[in-house]
Amino acid sequence: MLKKIVACGMAVMFTFSGASVAGAASQDDLLNVAKNHIGVPYVFGGQSPSGFDCSGYTQYVFNKVGISIPRTTGSQATVGQAVSKSNMKPGDLVFFENTYKAGISHVGIYVGNNKFISATSSRGIDIVSLSNPYWGPKFATARRVAGLNANSLFADVNENHVAYEAIKALVSSEIIKGYHDGTFKPNQDVTRGQAAALFNRIIDHEASDNTTFPDVDPNHQFANDIAAMKELDIIKGYLNGEFKPNETITFSEMTTMVLNSFEASGIAKDQSIKSYSAENVSRADFSSTLYETLYQHQQ
Repeated sequence: MLKKIVACGMAVMFTFSGASVAGAASQDDLLNVAKNHIGVPYVFGGQSPSGFDCSGYTQYVFNKVGISIPRTTGSQATVGQAVSKSNMKPGDLVFFENTYKAGISHVGIYVGNNKFISATSSRGIDIVSLSNPYWGPKFATARRVAGLNANSLFADVNENHVAYEAIKALVSSEIIKGYHDGTFKPNQDVTRGQAAALFNRIIDHEASDNTTFPDVDPNHQFANDIAAMKELDIIKGYLNGEFKPNETITFSEMTTMVLNSFEASGIAKDQSIKSYSAENVSRADFSSTLYETLYQHQQ
């Protein structure tokens, strides 16, 4: 029960910005989307699962993993960086010339093992060898698109980051998300208002009175959540009566809210997650704390 509630809440926490994706797009993500459409028929000008042409298909697949590329084959041949045939990696765009017209005229996605997937006029979406007697001689070039990573983590979180394992586990569980630019922003702070909204998404309480704190404007994006959490005594204001919704939450405040929200949900408090640190909580900190609680205390 605890795992379900915390997972739900964390998914909310990391999508507040309205500009999030499930991590930087990975090769596996891209190829999974591409292969899901094997057998879809070829339609000239098509750009949907009811029918694709070659560039409509590649644009659709990349868009599904949060990467925007141009619509036409010729324009796609200018994106990213050129790579040699011997250095191609899964996810690279591959281009062919002199098919139905002179010059660059067909595009697909390299899937590895000397094969590529594309929308062909004869078989629809299909995987074909680059040694194919038709396609082999027509191979022209390959391009590596920016934003496509070899793993499913983030451009600003490498294996040496202190929260790498925590973020990796939570991304795999689809609990946390990053931003459209492929970053996680691990050092970005979590505010008291965001935290209040997170816990209210868990408890789903509607306050009987939306009057909260003197410094919380009724039009504040988290005003209703703050009122709900105040009514349940999950959050407290400062001695001067203010809540300061835009200030960064501290570890002590975060863990107190976690414990209080669990209690409001009918879940016994686990005092082992208590923290009295006055340090600010970053997204990496929040991930590490959740990982420790969720994957170590609750296994």
